[in-house]
Amino acid sequence: MPKDKYGNKLTWKEFMQRWREGIEGITPAQQARTILNSTWISLIGILCGISVCLFNFKSMWWVLIILVGAFFVTGTSQVGNYQKYIAHKRMEDLMNNQKEVETNVNEQERVH
Repeated sequence: MPKDKYGNKLTWKEFMQRWREGIEGITPAQQARTILNSTWISLIGILCGISVCLFNFKSMWWVLIILVGAFFVTGTSQVGNYQKYIAHKRMEDLMNNQKEVETNVNEQERVH
């Protein structure tokens, strides 16, 4: 039986509803950051596979070729995901700054 952060028991229906609301509230920058972190795990796994293949080169040379190719493709993807994250983060910061400016302007208008 799932529980919330306060330890209260939830039904599966309540749990799935809260989970869906949380997933829908993810910003593009958060999504890009999650993809970045996941890709690092894949790159580490590929490097481990490459090192194992190097020790068994005579029988696993063909797997080594595949893993080296996968490493470069995944590395290129990581660069693109990083650029995507930076762009989303800048846009998110601009939107947050715009909200702050609008809030300050509204507060100044109330004072006058």
